[in-house]
Amino acid sequence: MDEDRSRYAETVINVGAIAEDTTEDVRNKQNQYRQIRQDKGWWRDYSACNLWTAAFFTPLTQENLQLLPTSAAISRLLRGNLSTEKVVKAANKLAEEKRFFHWCLEFPEVFENGGFSCVIGNPPWERIKLQEKEFFTTKSPEIANAKNKAARTRLIKHLVETNPQLLQEFEAAKYFANAQSRFLRESDRFTLTAVGDINTYAVFAETNKKLIASDGTVGMICPTGIATDDTCKKFFGDITQKQYLSSLYDFENREAIFTAVHRSYKFSLLTIRGQTVKQSKFSFFLTQPKQIEDKARVFQLSPQDIALMNPNTLTCPVFRTRADAELTKKIYRHVPVLENEKTGNNPWGVSFMAMFHMSSDSGLFKNEAGDSLVPLYEAKMFHQFDHRWATYTDNGKTRDLCDREKSDLNCKIQPRYWVDRTEVKNRLADKWKKDWLLAFRDVCRSTDERTAIFSLLPKVAIGNNAPLMTLGIHKPNLSSCLLANLNSLVFDFVTRHKVGGTHMNFFIVKQLPVIPPEKYTEEDIEFISSRVLELVYTAYDMQPFAKDMGYEGEPFIWDEQRRAILRAELDAYYAKLYGLTRDELRYILDPADVYGKEFPSETFRVLKNNEIKKYGEYRTQRLVLEAWDKMFE
Repeated sequence: MDEDRSRYAETVINVGAIAEDTTEDVRNKQNQYRQIRQDKGWWRDYSACNLWTAAFFTPLTQENLQLLPTSAAISRLLRGNLSTEKVVKAANKLAEEKRFFHWCLEFPEVFENGGFSCVIGNPPWERIKLQEKEFFTTKSPEIANAKNKAARTRLIKHLVETNPQLLQEFEAAKYFANAQSRFLRESDRFTLTAVGDINTYAVFAETNKKLIASDGTVGMICPTGIATDDTCKKFFGDITQKQYLSSLYDFENREAIFTAVHRSYKFSLLTIRGQTVKQSKFSFFLTQPKQIEDKARVFQLSPQDIALMNPNTLTCPVFRTRADAELTKKIYRHVPVLENEKTGNNPWGVSFMAMFHMSSDSGLFKNEAGDSLVPLYEAKMFHQFDHRWATYTDNGKTRDLCDREKSDLNCKIQPRYWVDRTEVKNRLADKWKKDWLLAFRDVCRSTDERTAIFSLLPKVAIGNNAPLMTLGIHKPNLSSCLLANLNSLVFDFVTRHKVGGTHMNFFIVKQLPVIPPEKYTEEDIEFISSRVLELVYTAYDMQPFAKDMGYEGEPFIWDEQRRAILRAELDAYYAKLYGLTRDELRYILDPADVYGKEFPSETFRVLKNNEIKKYGEYRTQRLVLEAWDKMFE
């Protein structure tokens, strides 16, 4: 049999050498190709590959029991035993229907020489998991537009009575999606990318890497998540640490390079080599291919650099310029990550949790307040140092609270839902004993006014879009230092280089540089905690935190100008704690202030533009630098 297989490559090469100068040549070539497919040895191996693959896709139904592919069936087929005819026929039929593809049989002459010299492509960018809302969008708008997942599930169950044919289509689509997932996860072909919520572009990337020869190259277009997402960390870590990554050039689709893709979507030109590359080239936030030629935009990162900044995942930070990369590396050399999973270092004893899932827990949500109920906070309701950022109105929409409302010490936000207090207690259990919570916004972007948005909240119910951070250190004064750190401009600057998409995932937060508790002096703690207390305790519902801080007085009156000064002092103080110079702080506030208006980087452009529009100046920049000069010079 091995001798038969060795002839596959030779036969294909001979067919490939046939001229195509005339129509007769083409017909001859076609006939020769068909003869290869009719070869007994080739058909045997083709059927064996289909049997193995079909094992993942054949439905386990009563009528299919006699047709299920097994290892014994494959063994009998390879020995020439014809008793497997029915099973083989069913597997080949399924292979044709689902379009199984076996690279080694389709290109034997290529793999005889170790693989392809070049693989180029733009693979599909789709999730494997069936999305119910998308499936029913054109088939049943009522189901697609259901109020929440619980309501959608009820409507799907009713299809058995209202539209059984649609239910059958849905179940078939769901089965095939699950079968694809099972194949990807259990076939051992995609050991680096078949994790989490699998996307097709990732498994294509891993396949492409395996297809090239030792001197080959892969060039592909794919979402930037290949370098930044947690589900791709094994693959990206593998190609960077083994030095196979040649370059990654990231683009924003703002100028509609791809007209059918949303303008905010990010994609990359990814190049992988079959042999090691000493330095990988990177560039991010490009909008046109010609910008790759701009030396200020392109920088190099070594495997050690990536491991310094993202030790847990080995994913890639996202920098606009070489200056961004160098300043961020300096920060990481001075301050460790929040939690290093490789070394086990977790100085704050942090852990994360999502209290209530807005879809799967929707059955617990009440539409009206009650004696035993507490508000359900959503991420859009709070902001930095502000647990009363936005409130729901009677029409079901949210609006920002004004300063006059926040000056009312009894004012509370109006939520969309309420949850039983006992449910909150059960979710927290032994994880957190304080009567206040530390949460952050999951949904964010590196181009927003602020990216890292952390806040202390009353002990209420909280949706999954606002994950909780619990601490092993229970000293409120130190907790206030952590909050100030997480809301500082320097921390936000680094965060913007880690958030490649629209989510502040746990794996991102863990790898951000956070000053450990032992680095704070008593003088530091006093300076920081007194200001945090004044920023946080602006209403009676945050009184538990104030009492934990040892403060028995009334809440602090909301004063927008006073708050801006306090925050500027904290920002300046943390810039010093991070080991920065005044010019480096100037750069973080506004790169154009250091390098000129044409410099391609930006940090807090939206914040700057909003403040100029509102105050006639970039107020944060002035106040922070004034605070620096006052404190340190």
